[in-house]
Amino acid sequence: MKKSTREIIKLLICIECLAVFYCCAGIFDISMVNRIDRRTDAMTVALVENTLDPAPMVSKGVEAYEEEQRRIEEENRWKGPYLSKGRGVVYGPSGKETYYNLNMSGVVNIMRSMGYTDEYWVREDGCKMLGDYIMVAANFNLRPRGTIVETSLGKGIVCDTGGFAKKNPYQLDLAVTW
Repeated sequence: MKKSTREIIKLLICIECLAVFYCCAGIFDISMVNRIDRRTDAMTVALVENTLDPAPMVSKGVEAYEEEQRRIEEENRWKGPYLSKGRGVVYGPSGKETYYNLNMSGVVNIMRSMGYTDEYWVREDGCKMLGDYIMVAANFNLRPRGTIVETSLGKGIVCDTGGFAKKNPYQLDLAVTW
C-alpha cells in the first residue's frame, strides 16, 4: 500500500473516532455516526481494493487514465440477469430483487432530513434515482438508510423499506416507473 493511501486511511479512522466522540458528547446522534461509519468503510474498501494509481498513466495522458477507469468499471459490472417489468423478479448481485412504483416524495424528504442533497430524478430506463444511485427499499436492520448496494441495474442507495423485509430480509425492492 502506498504512503498516501495509508495516510488517507488514517484520516478516515480519525474521522470515525471524532464522530464517536461527538456522539458521546451529544453533538451527533447514533444515526450520524452510523452514516459516517458506512461512508468511511466504503471509502476504505475503494481505496484498498480498487485504487487506480494515476501516476503511471500521467505520461500517457488523461485519455489513457479515463480508459483504464472505464475498463475497471466494465470488469466489475453485473453480468447476470437484469430486473425488468417483464421479469418481475431476478436474483442479482445482492440477492432477490423486485420492483415497486410509488410516489417517492416522502422518501426523498426523509433522505433530505438525513443530509442527502442529491437530485431526485428518473433515469431513461425508468429507475428512480437519488443522485447517481437507484432508490432501493431494503430491511433496515441489515441495510440502514444510506447503505450503498449493488443491484442488477447499477448501484443503489437504501432509502425505504417494506413489508417484504420481514419475509425475506435480504430482498431489495427497486423504485421504478414501470
